[in-house]
Amino acid sequence: MDYKIRIWPDKILKQKTKEVDFFDDRLKEFIDVMFQRMYEEEGVGLAANQIGIPYQILVLDTNVKKYEAQENEEEGIKMALVNPRIVEKEGEVESTEGCLSFPGVQITIPRAERVRVVAKNEEGEDIEIDTDGFLAIVLQHEIDHLNGIPFIAHLPPVKRRMVLEKYMKSLRQTVKAK
Repeated sequence: MDYKIRIWPDKILKQKTKEVDFFDDRLKEFIDVMFQRMYEEEGVGLAANQIGIPYQILVLDTNVKKYEAQENEEEGIKMALVNPRIVEKEGEVESTEGCLSFPGVQITIPRAERVRVVAKNEEGEDIEIDTDGFLAIVLQHEIDHLNGIPFIAHLPPVKRRMVLEKYMKSLRQTVKAK
């Protein structure tokens, strides 16, 4: 299978992913491929559907060199989460984000300041993460992907339309140049 980054408006990015009910070598292979693709693209997080895998899996590494950790996060965090769900949100912050599936797009959107996420690790064990700062932002962004929600969905309708029009024009020009 070709695990290239899927670019908006690819239909898989608009669909809710399926819950994982297998914790075997296939899952470990998906996770390995996801980390590899994320690092190749210099991303900090990746949802499975961004490379065509229709399952609720995300990987992240906040220690990627091009991203500076928040003041309260001295070390990066690397993890893979299976079937992650946000069960609690608190506060609001403005977050400037980019996305591997929207090349060239950077927008500022509201995000929860703190989140509590429940998930499973690759062995099928339950885990819970209660966090704020950069990690909370990355988790929200990637879990949105798994639910078929692009980060532009957090923009007001008029601004979203403007960003999408500019993005689609840029995408058409890129395709013509090839």
